[in-house]
Amino acid sequence: MASKVEGKLSFGEKIAYGFGDCAANVYVAVGMSFMTAFYTDSVGIAAAAIGTMMLLARVFDGGTDLIMGAIVDKTKTRWGKARPWLLWSAPFMAIGFILLFLDQPTWDDTAKLVYAYITYIFMNCIVYTANNLPYNALLARMTLNVQERATTASIRFIMTQITSLILTAVTATLVTSVGWMTLSIIYGIVMVIMLLICFFGCKEHIGLEADGEVKVQEAPLKVALPALFKNKYFYLQALMFMFLYVCTVNMGATGAYYSNVMLGSMAFVTFFSMGTTLPAMFYNFANPVLVKLFGKRKVMLVGAALLVIGSIVVAFAPVVDPSMTPEQIQATRDAAFPIAMTGQVIRGLGTGPILSGIFAMTADVVDYGEWKTGIRSEGLVNSATSFGMKVGIGVGSAVTTWILAFGGYVEGVADPAMMLSVQPASAFSAISFSFGWFSAILGLIMIVIIFFTNIDKDIAQIQSDLEARHVEN
Repeated sequence: MASKVEGKLSFGEKIAYGFGDCAANVYVAVGMSFMTAFYTDSVGIAAAAIGTMMLLARVFDGGTDLIMGAIVDKTKTRWGKARPWLLWSAPFMAIGFILLFLDQPTWDDTAKLVYAYITYIFMNCIVYTANNLPYNALLARMTLNVQERATTASIRFIMTQITSLILTAVTATLVTSVGWMTLSIIYGIVMVIMLLICFFGCKEHIGLEADGEVKVQEAPLKVALPALFKNKYFYLQALMFMFLYVCTVNMGATGAYYSNVMLGSMAFVTFFSMGTTLPAMFYNFANPVLVKLFGKRKVMLVGAALLVIGSIVVAFAPVVDPSMTPEQIQATRDAAFPIAMTGQVIRGLGTGPILSGIFAMTADVVDYGEWKTGIRSEGLVNSATSFGMKVGIGVGSAVTTWILAFGGYVEGVADPAMMLSVQPASAFSAISFSFGWFSAILGLIMIVIIFFTNIDKDIAQIQSDLEARHVEN
């Protein structure tokens, strides 16, 4: 067995692994910040209808995630069982992304909604599942070393945060110059290139033989599934991913409305993205050291607390009222931006340790399951990751649009100059609540979940026992 099972990964391999998440983040970042606004303001579909669509799509996800997890665990190739899916899914990631943004100006409202359902379900429930679930499972098959996983996860998120920052900065400008269709083709090609870098640059060191082939131990689904349900951390991880991504998507999606409606310009999206991304990125440079000193659980608890504090700061930013005079509106906007921006920075400091910790912890959950039951199921365990993420993305998008609809938000108005004459005061209050207090509530829920996810107390013994087992085998 290769020494890297329990030893260090090369820096190049860690970078290559990060490119896999950068590819997925092209879709996730654009989806979180622009997808809802694209459907409502560019396509002209009602906000409530989009929210319902995004939530109903999650019905398919529970089944597809478990199915994909089982498929990954039964996959046996010379490259392993998780890594080959990065290659196989790459072209479909591009195709699915392009189809989401197909031009449809002459279609009626029913045709637009039906098309949105079909393409959204195809991309989220099938293509993204076939790509991202194996990708997340790959880390657990690259090494058993907890510190190496933490370092790899940190590098991964530094790279994805840079990707997100670039995408948020350039997307709004590029859309106005080339349109969504051309931009989706460009982004689709970028995704394929990044996934190929990840595939060729990474290896599954667990089971790696001297001839370069990976030996995969397969457990029948009738054995692996009951073992999975005995893993208590599987459920906690699913819940944590769900609430984290509800919060992340809500902040991204509402940030677009907050910028365009509350502050009067979509350009503020870039500042808000920088406000969360840069602090999280800088934190990740320190994450391996902090994890080594305090453990993943403690740094994640601090991160969730900062998320709550930052959201409360955002919630206290003054709210524009259409009944104000132009001078009062401008003064309110001038006062709101620095307060909201301060809250964003605090939230960025909080999301850094949560994101890095939760993905590295998923690999620990795989180890815990093998330690308790003797069955190693990277695919099935990571169905919690994939399911929680996608349910979170769907619920976050749905709840955001429902809050807007409850506030009487009028869709189809892309020009910020017309917002004050079209949107009621309740729409401004709804956007403020969604951007601030709602995230604070979600942060409190995450604190409770992290508190009970105390796998750190057993991880040293788990790693020692598993390394001994793998050496024996």
